[in-house]
Amino acid sequence: MIMFSNKKSQIAARKVIFYIYVAVAVSITFLILVWIIPANFSEIAIIPTNLENYLIVQRFFTSPSCFALQDTATDRVNSWTIDLAKFKEENLNSCYDALNTDVKAYRLVLDYNGKKTPINTENWKGFLEKAETFQVFVYDSGKIQKADLLIEVQSAK
Repeated sequence: MIMFSNKKSQIAARKVIFYIYVAVAVSITFLILVWIIPANFSEIAIIPTNLENYLIVQRFFTSPSCFALQDTATDRVNSWTIDLAKFKEENLNSCYDALNTDVKAYRLVLDYNGKKTPINTENWKGFLEKAETFQVFVYDSGKIQKADLLIEVQSAK
């Protein structure tokens, strides 16, 4: 009986039980974190649909090597303002390299002053996958006026 009445051993037993509870709780918390974290990080890596198409269309409107108007005096580029002198197939094909078979094909139709002017990339096959109309400005002979630009897209397959 004297052997079991030692207070030091009773305190040690309480600590062992406490450590067992802590080990179980930490293990469960670790397993829950391992299960939750990879699911959230994989959603971060998902690229939104039509992001590539959006970026290419932005290049058409904002790059002076494409169609955007560039002021010669200040070298300032006017986004969403198309220089009518630059709106040609040669400019489109130099701005957007369509010789690669893995890229999408584009056809742009500018509706300006009641006249529709279509241009397309070299890999345009004639079938339409999707289209979107944008309100743009057109610089023509020193005047800037509103116009509509229809951008038609098809996949490379």
